[in-house]
Amino acid sequence: MIADLFHEGRRRQPFLHRFLGLMTLSSLIAVLGLLADSTAVVIGAMLVAPLMGPVLGVSAALVMDWPHRIWSSAITVAMGSGVSVGLAFLVSLLLPGSPELLSDELLARTSPTILDLGVALVAGGAGAFAKVRQQAADAIVGVAVAVALVPPLAVTGITLELGRYQMATGAFLLFLANVIGIVSSAAVAFVVLGLVPTSRMRSTRSHVAHGLQLAAVGTVAVVAPLQLIDQWRPEPTIDSNPQELVAETVQGWRTDVSVISVALERPEDSEVAVIQLTVASEQGTDADLGVAELAEDLALVIGEPVEVVLTHVESNVERAVIEDDELDAAEAEIKAAEEAERQDPSVLASSREAGE
Repeated sequence: MIADLFHEGRRRQPFLHRFLGLMTLSSLIAVLGLLADSTAVVIGAMLVAPLMGPVLGVSAALVMDWPHRIWSSAITVAMGSGVSVGLAFLVSLLLPGSPELLSDELLARTSPTILDLGVALVAGGAGAFAKVRQQAADAIVGVAVAVALVPPLAVTGITLELGRYQMATGAFLLFLANVIGIVSSAAVAFVVLGLVPTSRMRSTRSHVAHGLQLAAVGTVAVVAPLQLIDQWRPEPTIDSNPQELVAETVQGWRTDVSVISVALERPEDSEVAVIQLTVASEQGTDADLGVAELAEDLALVIGEPVEVVLTHVESNVERAVIEDDELDAAEAEIKAAEEAERQDPSVLASSREAGE
């Protein structure tokens, strides 16, 4: 287990080559998945990312009182983090055009909460358990998904390139919360699971306690800004999350319509943002929805001039209700048909077709 956590001597250089190669691949996957708003692709980046090993290495070295290994693992984490942020910044810079609508996958990682730290604390303990108990090694995959380390770094690089510095700060704080949570809970789990031999525990008790205290201080240092995050979290704007903002405004404007799609355009020769909005309602809804009133509401909420182009689609809604007695009758008919199948298999097929 120690050899798996710490790569030293001749093993160091091959490990760094593998580590940086996987960090590059996972970062590129994460950036493309975030910009494409693909949850599956982002999860793929979590599984490829190799950051979990060095983070758990910091925890193990902390409780074993190995200062050199603490710094070695921490430098590896910092190196991988820098590669991820830099690649995300570069890819976002090179891609043609900047996204006017930030994806939901990206936005979800710009506003961390205390719950994110809670997930990291629990997952860190699970990661330590999987390292100590080799029979549970498969759990590492689940831990990597539960506490995504690379996607927040990719979001940090993307938002830095877009000039969204508050979002970049939130994304990086989410990464720090994940790392600190894993280190803190994994350190406690390593002690409880017996990583530190009893004889060593007696002789280095003060060092172990000091290591756990450092982990606790780090946790508190992250909790404070998470508790205060609502005070500096940016207000929703047409640039940050127009889908949610427009949907909320429309639902407050007309409860009998639902939003199908939202598109934002910024003509080069105009300072007015154009919102292409498609809504649906049941047949019989008043055809004149009052787009002028909606445009006024959106302009007030967003705080800038807007032009709303509304496409109204009437949907034909059909309803069917099956009562309990009808369900019982259908079940009885199927049972009777199954019984009759013994004499004539075609009876069941014809009965089922009739029922469908």
